[in-house]
Formats: sequence, structure tokens, C-alpha cells
Amino acid sequence: MNLFVFDMDGVLVDVSASYREATRKAAYIFLKNCRGGEKLPDPLFSLEELAAVKQSGGLNNDWDMTHRVISLLLVMADCDNPDRKQWDVGSLAEYLHSTNRPLSAIMESGRLSKAADQYYTGDVGSGNIIKQIFQEIYLGQELFQQTYGFAPQHCTQDGLILKEKLFTSRTQLQRLAAGNKLAIATGRPKSEALYPLKKHGLDMFSAIVALDECEAEEKRILEKTGCRVSLGKPSPFMLDRIASLYPEAEKMYYFGDVGDDMKAAKNSHYPFVAAGITYSAPDREAAAKALLECGADILINSPDELTDIIGGSHV
Repeated sequence: MNLFVFDMDGVLVDVSASYREATRKAAYIFLKNCRGGEKLPDPLFSLEELAAVKQSGGLNNDWDMTHRVISLLLVMADCDNPDRKQWDVGSLAEYLHSTNRPLSAIMESGRLSKAADQYYTGDVGSGNIIKQIFQEIYLGQELFQQTYGFAPQHCTQDGLILKEKLFTSRTQLQRLAAGNKLAIATGRPKSEALYPLKKHGLDMFSAIVALDECEAEEKRILEKTGCRVSLGKPSPFMLDRIASLYPEAEKMYYFGDVGDDMKAAKNSHYPFVAAGITYSAPDREAAAKALLECGADILINSPDELTDIIGGSHV
């Protein structure tokens, strides 16, 4: 018996039209009401640029990525006033119209604005405007209200979660599960991880460790020791927790699409094979390079290559 652990976004689920697009839309909505916001392009940047930010690491989830993107963009704006509606993004608009790699260039400069930090504290409904905008876009009106108990304030369109598709077929996953154990380690909240699994009838995963479990353990550690820790990837917390359930596994694999996934596999107390996924990347060559630099043992360039693992090519 082997253990196959999957990240969800970009590995099992195509999120280019959901989470990724939600980041672009949330950044645009957050900035459009600033002075000069009417000059901003929509979308603000390409998905290739967003992939470059994601591969840079240190991001526990897509809310963090949205905050990072906004913090990069605001380097090119006038944000001296504490009220974001008084920020002047006219120069940012000019910059975005002048280059096709705005985020990459700012990352290379090493600059990062702190102006948006005050809008990324607390939670939805208690001051975290960036997360709230993102969740409204991603979940849509009905799911947002069910989740948070109040109506969305910034976006009332259908949720982008409805646009998510599978990279792999249910049949393929069932074949992989025959005689093996399948699990998920994801930075999604548990409810958002269960949604596509239920929608597509994916009942073959015997363990799911999501954001909620990381946050609960972080809180427990803080209360016990007074120390704040981050248990999102590249921490091996999720992988270690899953692997501990299956000590009889002959081999363990973790499938992830970013460097932090590979680092988590390598940081684990268990001998995970770090399997880097490139098939979801806008630039597969760049993704492969980044994954290998972070410790990928093998690369999976197509969902169909999972059958090679079943057949023993990598076992």
C-alpha cells in the first residue's frame, strides 16, 4: 500500500477561473475606488504574472496572495493618506498600461508596500476588507451569506467557485485508490475543500487536512507556549499529520504545484516523494525550474502521467 497525498488547487482542481481570477478581481475592486481608479486596466495583470507571485513562496492561501499582490501594486501608487479612498493610483495605472510584467518587475526590485496591511487584519466582517472582497467574489451571494451570516457588500455576481473543474477524472482517481490510500493537504478552508469533492463525487479520499486544522493547532500552541507559529506550507504539519495515520505505507507521495509544496515534502518527518505538478502552470518551463529548485523528486507534466505511477514507473 502506498500513500498519495494531493494539494487541491492546481493539482486536483483547475482554479484558473476561480481562485486565480478571484485574486485579480479582488485586487481591482479594492483599488478601483481610489483616486485615478477609473484608469486602471481590467484585468490588472496576466495569470502568468500571478503564477510568478505564487511561485515566490511564503503564501499560505489565496487571501495571502491577494494581499501580496495588492502590496506589490501599491509600490507604484501614492498611499500616504491612511484612507484608501484618498490613495492616488493614477501612476499605478500608467505603469500597468506600460508593461506586461508589472508584478515580476516589482518583485525583482525587492519593494513591498505596507499601506494595505490595515485592511488585512481580523476576519471577514471584522475589518479584513481584502479577504471579504475575495470571499464575496469566490463564493457568490448565496454561499457567502450561508458562510458568514450577512449579505455581500462588494460583489453580488455568481461565485467563481462554480467555474472550478477537475484536472483528473473520478475513474483515474479510483484506479489510484485501488490498494492505496488517497488524502488531501490543502490551504483551503475545510468547507471549500469539501465543495468540489461533493460536487464531483470524489469519495475516495480517506483523510483531508485543511486550513482549519492548521489554525486550530496554531491557536493551541499560542495558548500553551505564547509563541506564534505558521503551520501552512512549507511547514510539514499537514503532511506529517496525514502520514502518521498510515505508518504501514510502503511509499508516500505528495503532489503539489508550487515550491512550498516541495519544501513541505522535504521538511516532513516522513519520507515523502515530492512530485511537482506543472500541467496547471501558464509557463510550464518556469514552473518546472522552480519546483526542481525547491526539491521536486519527479515532475508530473500531465494528469495522465498519474497512470505511470499506478503502473510502477516511479514506485
